[in-house]
Amino acid sequence: MSKDRRVVVEGGGANLYKISEYSGWFYVYKVDVGLLSSSDRSIGKASSLTDALAIIKSHSGKEIKEIS
Repeated sequence: MSKDRRVVVEGGGANLYKISEYSGWFYVYKVDVGLLSSSDRSIGKASSLTDALAIIKSHSGKEIKEIS
């Protein structure tokens, strides 16, 4: 069973990411929000939530605003 977390980074525009946990790994996705649907683009995987958040911070160049 996977557990998804939504991550929002500071700033406007493309600031939504998703972390899916599956079999002890954390898969990190950039969420591209469209008018009628959204698509997820894989940007990496990590062995811990802390490392997954570091991938997001590195990819976005911004600080984490919210995790839900």
